[in-house]
Amino acid sequence: MRMRSTFPPLLCLLLTVGVATVTQARQLEVNVPERDEPVSYITELIDILDVRCAGCHNSALAENDLNMEEVAGMLKGGTSGPSIVPGKAEESLLFQMAAHTVEPFMPPVEKNLEPMTPDELGLLKLWIDQGAKDDTEEMMAELEAADAAIELGALPPGVNPVLAVDLTGDGNELAVGRANVVQVFDAKTGQEVITLGGHQDLIQSIRFSPDGSRLAAGSYRIVTVWNAPKGAQARSFDGLGAKVNAIAASNDGATVVAVLEDGSIRVADATSDAEIRTIGPAEGGALHAVTLPSEAGVIATGGADGVIRLWKLEDGAAIGNHKAHEGAIHALAFVGPDAKRLATAGEDGVVRIWSLPEGPGAGFPEGAEPVERTGHEGPVRALAVTPDGSAVISGGQDGTVRIWSIEGDGEPRTIAAHEGAVQALACSPDGGTVVSGGADGTARLWSLADGAAGVVVNAHEGGVRAVAVSPSGDRIATAGANGLKVWEAETGVGVVAFGHVNAEDPTKVAAVSALAFAGDGRVVSGAEDQGMKVWTFEGQWSLHTTLEPHVFRVLAIDFSPDGKLIATGGGEPAGSGEVKLWDAETGNLLLDLPELHSDTVFGVKFRPDGTSLATGAADKFVRVVAIPSGERLKAFEGHTHHVMSVDWNTEGTQLVSGGADNVLKFWDYENGEQLRTSQAVGSQVTSVRWVPGKKEAIGASGDKTVRLFNVDNGRIQRGFNGPTDYVYSVATSGDGSIVAAGDDTGAIFLWKGADGALIRKIEPFSGARPEPSLTAGREE
Repeated sequence: MRMRSTFPPLLCLLLTVGVATVTQARQLEVNVPERDEPVSYITELIDILDVRCAGCHNSALAENDLNMEEVAGMLKGGTSGPSIVPGKAEESLLFQMAAHTVEPFMPPVEKNLEPMTPDELGLLKLWIDQGAKDDTEEMMAELEAADAAIELGALPPGVNPVLAVDLTGDGNELAVGRANVVQVFDAKTGQEVITLGGHQDLIQSIRFSPDGSRLAAGSYRIVTVWNAPKGAQARSFDGLGAKVNAIAASNDGATVVAVLEDGSIRVADATSDAEIRTIGPAEGGALHAVTLPSEAGVIATGGADGVIRLWKLEDGAAIGNHKAHEGAIHALAFVGPDAKRLATAGEDGVVRIWSLPEGPGAGFPEGAEPVERTGHEGPVRALAVTPDGSAVISGGQDGTVRIWSIEGDGEPRTIAAHEGAVQALACSPDGGTVVSGGADGTARLWSLADGAAGVVVNAHEGGVRAVAVSPSGDRIATAGANGLKVWEAETGVGVVAFGHVNAEDPTKVAAVSALAFAGDGRVVSGAEDQGMKVWTFEGQWSLHTTLEPHVFRVLAIDFSPDGKLIATGGGEPAGSGEVKLWDAETGNLLLDLPELHSDTVFGVKFRPDGTSLATGAADKFVRVVAIPSGERLKAFEGHTHHVMSVDWNTEGTQLVSGGADNVLKFWDYENGEQLRTSQAVGSQVTSVRWVPGKKEAIGASGDKTVRLFNVDNGRIQRGFNGPTDYVYSVATSGDGSIVAAGDDTGAIFLWKGADGALIRKIEPFSGARPEPSLTAGREE
């Protein structure tokens, strides 16, 4: 019985000793640093506590009524009282539980979190013993000040990766982010139209508006939004039977006349698809030049046999002809509003001015003798006249432009214009400027008053073959082996570019040898493909607005289907995701969704009906929010690594996403389910595009390849070959007929969507990075 009576006290003693022993064994080592400077909560402790404590003790859960997201919450404490006693770490529950001196130990075992390390416990103890100072506001102010003072350095020479590409819906224009500049190309010919600046960091994202009237580009913290000109082919006159050598247009722009290599003349209405009329062919072979007077309904031509021929415009009847030069006539022009003089220039190096006292409709008078102007060394290739008829301007094989007075025998003003032959000339409507095009590939503007040099444009490799000035004088056009371009006359800034591209084989672009403006905003070209085309254009490149600030790099941009909204995505790496919605017209921020993703956003894409926005991020999620409210609608989980890009099918019923897990995933939007995962590729899928109207998707990858995937089974159908380095971005035209991408070397590739055949490669910069034609106002 005594044993029975003494057993409970003995057992209690043993249990007490046992608990103390276990507690002592579990107590963690604490390494308090030897330092005088205070421990910073915001820079040294917040991440430690966030990982191990804030998951349960936050504003949403607040287990035991304790919120540890801020110092104030820890000082207030929960059901067990304050978790911190400033100046007394050994009496603070936070330290006691973290050091495992008081149960319950933190973090709980069931949370599968590692306890604090000895160094982390030492920092925590020292911070509390120092008074548990909250330096959040102080440090954030310092960080913001330092952040605002960041000055990006210049990009190293040779670092010119293509990180972003986009095509207009019609497939005519291609925009590329190369290094810190945006280059816009005519996608059909590969001609560069303009280079846009205003970015110091690499261009990470780029997008045309659905109608092509705006272009947005994003880099570090900023998006520039540009107004873009629009151009298109209005009509085409094909199969003319021979190369088009020269074109002239009537004053009203309605009638255009072309002369051909076979000696024939073609008359067309530039405003309609009316059947083209044929005159000739003339005796004497090829016709090289044509001109129309202001009135009188007469055509004058010059050809290989050196003969001037006059024709009635109305019916093509021959008026008369006159032998003007020994050798070919290269250019001719009526002089003055009354057209009673005609200037010609030829292979013999002479400029001749012929009198037509009765007007061109009466033909040449018997025994007509010209006034001669000599001085060029070699053939005279081009002519222009001032609108008032006071001067004739000639351009020669010797590279000079000479300005001759109609009256008198004075010496001409001579301009050393080009390194190589002057091949084309045009005079401005106000008579103040002449435009010259040279074999050196440049077009140059010169003052007729004093010969002073003006704007210079590097127009065409292989030489400028033709130039023209618009009736208003605000635009010039140039032509060469790769097509034609339109420029702003005052600044030399590019507007649009076009080309005669073979419909059966888009790799073939015919050289353009003839140009004429048929009114403002309408230019006519003739080419070696035996065709003549009429092009229309409107607008000019200008900065519309900038969208800022963003917290870090802007990695994704999209316009809403109606072009009224712009969505941007980005965020700090391993920090937070950033999704913003902007008014495209005003640049005002309409919606900010900083908590939509917990990590960097790489993709944003509006649903085709504009009612919602899909996003993809480094947190491995694809999410869809309502527009404009931002309400969360769907979340798609399945990628095992960053989601790099997203896109919708045409109907808006399915999504495709590309991930750093090397696959594409296809999703049913309505059901919120994953449909399938694609065949894996060799590296992360950086960019995806759903081929419009088809069950096909295109993915670009870091393994130097762009691939076409079958949506129904996820299998690779074919590759688009050419890149030799990492590919970051891919784009398609609205009908899927053209696919574009660029790689880390700076090379750009255009393929046929139908079979993957390479149409064109645009080479990387061969020298220094080009200076922008226009800039958003930031230092380059």
